[in-house]
Amino acid sequence: MLKLIRYSLLLSLLACLTASAQETLKLEDAIKTGLEKNYTVLLSKNDYEISKAQNNMGAAGMSPTVTLNGNLNLANVNSHQEFSTGTVQDRNGANSNNTGASINASWTVFDGMKMFAIKKRLNQTEQLGELQLKQQMENTVYAIILAYYDIVRIQDLIKASRQNLNIYEERKKIASLKLDIGSESKVDYLLTQSDENKAKSDLMQLELQLINAKAVLNNLMVRPVDTDFKPADTIAVNYNPGYDELKKSVIEKNSSLLITRQNELIAQQSLKEARSANLPFVQLNGAYVFSRNQSQAGVVFLSRQTGLNYGATASWLLFNGNKNNKLIKERQIRVLSQKYLTEQTKQNIDATVYINYQSFLTNKKILDLEKQNLDDSREVLMVSLERYKLGKAALLETMETQKNLEDAQTRYINALYNMKKAETELLKANNGLVK
Repeated sequence: MLKLIRYSLLLSLLACLTASAQETLKLEDAIKTGLEKNYTVLLSKNDYEISKAQNNMGAAGMSPTVTLNGNLNLANVNSHQEFSTGTVQDRNGANSNNTGASINASWTVFDGMKMFAIKKRLNQTEQLGELQLKQQMENTVYAIILAYYDIVRIQDLIKASRQNLNIYEERKKIASLKLDIGSESKVDYLLTQSDENKAKSDLMQLELQLINAKAVLNNLMVRPVDTDFKPADTIAVNYNPGYDELKKSVIEKNSSLLITRQNELIAQQSLKEARSANLPFVQLNGAYVFSRNQSQAGVVFLSRQTGLNYGATASWLLFNGNKNNKLIKERQIRVLSQKYLTEQTKQNIDATVYINYQSFLTNKKILDLEKQNLDDSREVLMVSLERYKLGKAALLETMETQKNLEDAQTRYINALYNMKKAETELLKANNGLVK
């Protein structure tokens, strides 16, 4: 008996040392790491930066275009020229050169308001990129929270399973003692041993689930999947929203709904761009030109010009086979389709909020019931186990009370996790996961 006590103390000490060697991971640290390193978040950040870079006056066509041009042409030719005066001129190996340079500028001053529609669309596209980035951050935080508390849930189940295993071991000792003194048959001992082996098997399955759950969270945090750690938190639910207030807030804040509305605005600007083609187009042009021509063969030996050229170009598309009118109709349909998507998204979000709110309330009630069941089942088992030890209760009664306790523990832990999951769903719908 003394050796057994020493062995148990040694195992406890080793367990404590192993636990102390593990990293303690807080939820806020997991979220921070995930937002900094998760590849989907980083890709969304890059997409947002691209939309920012594309949003400028030049991309909208509002800025003038300035080009610098230059040319140099050299020639060596044999020339034979006959003039109307009867003069004949022959030149062999005559050199000529032509040089020129110019600065050209053009500026579209009116294009049917197309440039303003494009600039507004670019602004809205940049805002869309920001909304999509925030949505991806929300999705990542949501996944991290559920993965984190799934680990807490499994650890609670493991803790309960180990406590139950101790009870099986106690039952086995009692059955063995009764077998030795002949007060019970070997059946009780074998049944208890079978239950104990099943409990050990269930515990190993839970430990495997814990390894897998930690790998999922490590993957979300972009670190080696075999990194070991222990969560610092228990499952706690602090969110307690009112349904009417929540429903109103979700319509204003939900990321998916904001994104569909933003896409609707972008579609409207695309329609304005198409309509601009039916209006006149005016462009201002200007250039400063320098040219110099020199030739040893010809009437003019040297010609040089410098000066400023300027003017305006105007055009108005009158007919192109109704191509633009068809484009306008297509864009109108796209605007209508985007409105339908917005309404569909709103409908889906209303359903999601309602379902998760009902789940939140139901699991809250279940949690209170299961807490009472857990306390009662634990007390009944202790009484039954003591009665079995004294020979006042059969083994089947003790087995039944222990099974009730195990079921109550599982239901309570799962109800707590389900309530946390529903809370997280509501926070996600209400844009409350990322500040």
